Amino acid sequence: MHVRIHASHAACAWIALAALATLALLAVTPGSAAMRILAATWIACAALESIHSRALLRGSRGVRAVRVGEGVVEVEDGDGGHHAGTLVAGSFVAPWLTVVRWRPEGARFDRSLPVVAGMAHAENLRRLRVVLRWA
Repeated sequence: MHVRIHASHAACAWIALAALATLALLAVTPGSAAMRILAATWIACAALESIHSRALLRGSRGVRAVRVGEGVVEVEDGDGGHHAGTLVAGSFVAPWLTVVRWRPEGARFDRSLPVVAGMAHAENLRRLRVVLRWA
């Protein structure tokens, strides 16, 4: 099952909304002003990096395509490189979110590939969900 992944403006909007809500909560939290400024800076940088590399699929960390087959995963990154690995337990399937859990060959830790509705063609996304549900 090969799924081409593209940019999702809805994912960008959700990330931005979550960051703004967190910053608003931080603004009314009592505490040291220096610590709140530090936390606000970290939240803003994390949100911008997440939007840049994951939701908009820019840079080498962005995923362009994923191929899932009987326990095998192949991911194409933003630079055109292909990374093979194995499908591991913990993948999640819901109508609004699909998370592919995999471990690259030779890697020590698992990786997660979140795919929200709108990041792939609807029929391909449905097939991916079916494969992950029964894997």
